Amino acid sequence: MSMTEGSGSQIPGSAGGQLPPEIQQDMDLVARVVAAGFQGREWEQLADELYVYAYKTLHVAMRQSFKLMALIAHSETPLVLSSEESSALHSSFDDRAVIATMTIGEAMRTLPNALRKGGYDPAANPGKDNKYKALASFFVGRCGLVFPRAFSYWRRERTDRFVTAANEHKRGWILSGVLRPSSVESALSVGPVPDDVIGLYSTLTAMIDDLRPRNRAVWRMTLEGCSRGEVSEALGIKLGDVDNALYTFRSKVKALRREGKLVVPPVIEAEWERRRIVDAAADGAGR
Repeated sequence: MSMTEGSGSQIPGSAGGQLPPEIQQDMDLVARVVAAGFQGREWEQLADELYVYAYKTLHVAMRQSFKLMALIAHSETPLVLSSEESSALHSSFDDRAVIATMTIGEAMRTLPNALRKGGYDPAANPGKDNKYKALASFFVGRCGLVFPRAFSYWRRERTDRFVTAANEHKRGWILSGVLRPSSVESALSVGPVPDDVIGLYSTLTAMIDDLRPRNRAVWRMTLEGCSRGEVSEALGIKLGDVDNALYTFRSKVKALRREGKLVVPPVIEAEWERRRIVDAAADGAGR
């Protein structure tokens, strides 16, 4: 890469044309940090500026799928997002911050070698509409190349975190947590547990064990007695994500009951009816 400090370098293959001053400044800066072996204050300042620019750009891109896909269009690593992951990228600043940091770190690690080899050559590689690419945009492009790989690291760490949380917590009394009414425990507090109740317990246990790691962790912590806030803080997810995990599974259980595919044992149904009568009488007395 042959560059002379100061503006005025001719564009290869052009009839004496010149690069815009701001692009020439970027090229001159690259020449200096390469010559200095990526040591010293100028390189440190450049790295900081690239980090800040890329960090903001990645945050914006991750909130909208079409922008993210445009950013990674030239990456050789495919990226497929689940609906849960898309929602996390859109709504969770913390998740975006982690992924952006991981992506920039990987792109920054490979940047010196790319610049040594003349990878930043705006004259030879004009951008969209033949606009010369600034160094910051060039770096964001490199972030796009490594983003799918960084995302896969985040996905694996996130899944491992949820699996660990789920495994660390006891299952609690699943009938009470899933079917909700506290009368479940009252109905079963005396005498041996009937076989049909044990069967329902086993069915619900298996259903929870089949949930995705995040939702499985939410349910196990809830069944152990953790509050919504405690679950949210421990797993690093929003309260809305906790509520969604609880609501979705309870809705599935209710649907199975309506379809007759999940039968609540008579001893529990009888206790629910007794509680409804008691509660109705209490409401009437209080008026």
